[in-house]
Amino acid sequence: MASEPNDPDALFDALVAEDVVIENGTVSLADDFEHRWSIYLDTYASITPDAFDESVAETFDISCEEARDSDVTRTGFSYYLALRAHVNGEYTVAELGVMAEMVARIGPSSPVPDGIETLTDETYSDFLGRHPDCIISVWKRDCEPCAAIANELSEIRAGIPEKVGFAGVDGDDVVAFRREFDVTAAPSFLCFRDGECRETVTGSAEPDDLVESVRSVYI
Repeated sequence: MASEPNDPDALFDALVAEDVVIENGTVSLADDFEHRWSIYLDTYASITPDAFDESVAETFDISCEEARDSDVTRTGFSYYLALRAHVNGEYTVAELGVMAEMVARIGPSSPVPDGIETLTDETYSDFLGRHPDCIISVWKRDCEPCAAIANELSEIRAGIPEKVGFAGVDGDDVVAFRREFDVTAAPSFLCFRDGECRETVTGSAEPDDLVESVRSVYI
């Protein structure tokens, strides 16, 4: 056993020794581990809520009801499974849980560009209630079209009427949002008018065409 579950310093040292975390002036995830985690995340971001609850229940030997009531997220679960597959040492479930929390804090930041309010499955309904005319953008990590559109975002937002609210979501985390509005691509811009989604524009469009499509919803 590597350490006591409540010994974060020892567990952090274990993450470094296991080539999960790189500490070199700054702290970051090792490329191999991050790649492993992204594979798990791609898998668990797309399964149904029932299937996710069943996976959590099986992994932690609890009931599906307990899994449903737990605070285990798809991102956190993916970190836990990636750690379990990556490390060579023997760690308890509690230790891996603490390590997963550490890794999540170190891990890649949200793919939502800076300066945009970030919504979750728990907050998007409230945002829509406060902004019946709004655009909710969907972003993902390691997404070249997302990076390209992010570079044009200032120009795009300048072409959107000022009265229209604007927010973003992490496409890997907002499973309920994606299912409710049938979002299958990133980046996507969902245009809401009077609280209803009137248009979904994907980031494959040229910036000028994207602005034109978005503006047409609010004219």
